[in-house]
This record gives sequence, structure tokens and C-alpha cells, in this order.
Amino acid sequence: MAFALSLLPIRVSLAGLFGGLLLLLSGCGASMMPLSDPAGAPPPPAVLQITDHGVGGLISQTGYGPKAIGKALPGYTIETIQTAGENGTQWTYAAFLDGLQMVQVFKGSGGKIGVVHGVGDSISGPNGERLGMSFAQSGLSRSACRVGKNLWRGMAICQAKNTQSVSLVFAISGYAGPFDRLPKNSDLGTASLQRILWTPSS
Repeated sequence: MAFALSLLPIRVSLAGLFGGLLLLLSGCGASMMPLSDPAGAPPPPAVLQITDHGVGGLISQTGYGPKAIGKALPGYTIETIQTAGENGTQWTYAAFLDGLQMVQVFKGSGGKIGVVHGVGDSISGPNGERLGMSFAQSGLSRSACRVGKNLWRGMAICQAKNTQSVSLVFAISGYAGPFDRLPKNSDLGTASLQRILWTPSS
């Protein structure tokens, strides 16, 4: 079994969890700016997009299990991992492409999949969002967001533009609170996109 206790698509220890939660954050929309690393290199091409309709072949009727998830994502390796959601950690399935973790698939109701977390560098959101983009680059308004709680305290959880089922999770590296409200605008603008979430419609 693979062990991945982090918001990041890497395997880390529990001690590194909270720090890992705050490393990457940003959003994206019509006014999106190009994303690059400090050396100026562009992000890898997106191989999987998260939209209101689903995540690749993962849709609301996909069964929760490695065979069904693998069938919906041909070419991906499905492994069991332990990972952190907003309200705690749990065992679930992750899909890996060429050894890199792309999505985490949580259990839903009725034997179907639940929330899917996009965690890989080659994932894009419905408006082209990419992990590592800043909130300022996203073009989102503060009113589209709420403050996270529990393991995601102090983070901003925002509705992606023009969607009903896609949320963006932003965090600020080294953020020291307060954790019961969204950061002030000057801090929120520097937050970077940590995860892209798709919630199946009921």
C-alpha cells in the first residue's frame, strides 16, 4: 500500500502534513496570468481537466473501487493511500500516471465515487486553473470563498468561476492566522492553488 498523507501529490510523513498544506496555492479565471516556476519554465501540459461534468472518465455514476476507477482512467495506476481532507485523514484511492499522483478519489454513497481531489501538476481546472497559481492570478473575488476548517484551517475554499461542482483550495505558505476568517486581501492575493475539487451531483 502506498502512503500519502498530504495535500501534495507526494508521499510525506504526518509531521510534514501541515507545512505541506500551506506550500502551494492559487486560482484562475478569464484574467488568468501564465504560470511558471521561478526559473521561468511553464507548467507541464495538462493531461486531465476537472469540470462540472467530472474528472476525465470519472463521473457521478462511476463505482467506488479500483477496477471501476481504473476503467474510467485508462492508463493510470490505482493505489490505496491515506490522505488528508478538510475534516480528517482517511484511506482512499489515488490514480497515478507515469508514477506521479494525479487525483485522489474519495468514497461517496450508494457504492459510487464521492469527491475527487486534483493534486497533480498536470491537472487543470474548468477555466484552465493550475496548481501553484496565485489567488490574484485567478481573477476570483473574495466573496466566492469561505475559510477552511480543521486540517484546512486558514485556507480559502473558493467556487471556481462558472461552475456548480468545482472548488479551489488556496493556502498561504507560513500563514500564522487568524484561522477563523479569510486572510486579509493582501495575504489572500499571494495564496497559491493547492487542490482542485470536484463534487459529484446527487
